[in-house]
Amino acid sequence: MAQIRRHGLNPAQSTHVSARESADQVRVSLGNSRPLGATIDEVSRKQQMIGRYAYLRERLQTSIWPIPLLMTLLSGLLGALMLWVDRLAWFEDLGPEWFAMEMEPARQLLSLIAGSTIGVGGVAFSVTMVALTLTSGQYGPKILRHFLEDEASKTSLGLFLGTYVYCLIVLTGFLPGDEPRWTTIMALTLAVSALISFVRFTHRTATDLQADEIVHRIGRQLQSSLEQLVGEASGENGRRHGTLAWRRQARGHRPVFVAAKQRGYIQTIDYDALCRWCAENDCAMQVRVRSGDFVVAGSCLLKVYAGDATTVETSVRMLRETILAGPIRTPVQDPEYPITQLNQLAARALSPGINDPGTAVTCIDGFSAAVADIVDRDLPGSAFVDENNVARVLIRQTTFPGLIKAIYAPLRQFATKDVAVNISLMESLCRVADLTTRERRLHVLAEHGETIWRAVKAQDFADYDERDIRQRYRRLMSITTRFRRS
Repeated sequence: MAQIRRHGLNPAQSTHVSARESADQVRVSLGNSRPLGATIDEVSRKQQMIGRYAYLRERLQTSIWPIPLLMTLLSGLLGALMLWVDRLAWFEDLGPEWFAMEMEPARQLLSLIAGSTIGVGGVAFSVTMVALTLTSGQYGPKILRHFLEDEASKTSLGLFLGTYVYCLIVLTGFLPGDEPRWTTIMALTLAVSALISFVRFTHRTATDLQADEIVHRIGRQLQSSLEQLVGEASGENGRRHGTLAWRRQARGHRPVFVAAKQRGYIQTIDYDALCRWCAENDCAMQVRVRSGDFVVAGSCLLKVYAGDATTVETSVRMLRETILAGPIRTPVQDPEYPITQLNQLAARALSPGINDPGTAVTCIDGFSAAVADIVDRDLPGSAFVDENNVARVLIRQTTFPGLIKAIYAPLRQFATKDVAVNISLMESLCRVADLTTRERRLHVLAEHGETIWRAVKAQDFADYDERDIRQRYRRLMSITTRFRRS
């Protein structure tokens, strides 16, 4: 499939697609889908599967059970393999002589290892639950995702469960006349590995509960999400600005609405498949939602401009499958999700019960590092075009003003009465403004600085404290207006 490109469009115009929306507009409910009519080709189906695989990978990464279950199954197979190896005549002389033992001592050793590992494994599981409980209570439930992603705790739990299952398989597989050697060597190796893993797990748990470490991990994910976002723009060719091309394609067609069937958060959208379908059916489309949005049954997902409404009605099922919804938000296609996590962490840190402005300042530093990477780079446009360079799909794209508002507006509201956090906010805006020469983006940063300064002026701060904030504010204004003066 030829590369699909995007054209940058005006975000303010993305919610208005036509000046005339008559009463005869057709609303198509996802609950009344008909057999699939116009379909996408094999390449588009592969693109659709890629989005679903990304969602499945995200679910597996944030689940505790996959790694321990896999390690337990492999340990059971390893136990059967070691029993077979011990019974091979030409393996008898390869192992150390002092590991050769009779059946009864071997059974006692394996029973001891099995009982010990399952006990320590229970302790490891309990520590994990305590860590998750403390994290949820102190930092917020959204932060739990980063602990569920930690492979060290899952590997430690898997080693203990696997060692226990290995010992059980070997104990039940012994036959009269067996001389255990390699089975006991492997059991001791697994036991020592489990203990080393437990020590590492304890260390990781102690360090991961620190607020600075949590902020660092979320900040890295935010940087990765934003880097992926600007990476989509860097691979484009022939970008144009304005909605004129898409509007011309949609003009003269009656809009048909595709409504949601169930409630939930939008997790992935297969834009390539939607663009391909529009090209095959010679129509235009507006995607009214984006990843991270919450929809209820009946909410408008798609607005299709087609010459014949039956074209949409016969393809409702396919159109619905391009938009995947679920009960929780995920960072897949949603660069603002890590922003909400850091904002929640900062809000709890500034609450009267915790009163930890240092953690809020660390969150602001994490935001600064992430925004600094994209402040002087292009973001992807809002329209997909087909292989013939015809604008087909208009989407709600993440914009720079939207990102800055999602970051600084909640922090300003949380930190209205905190001098240190307001100073950090001003310094963050100054650091970011220093890295770009784009006047529109400098204007956005200046607007947020002015809003923060007005909020500070409304408070009854001491003159000494207010002077520190005023100095940062004046520096921000100097940075953001340096090109206008020249």
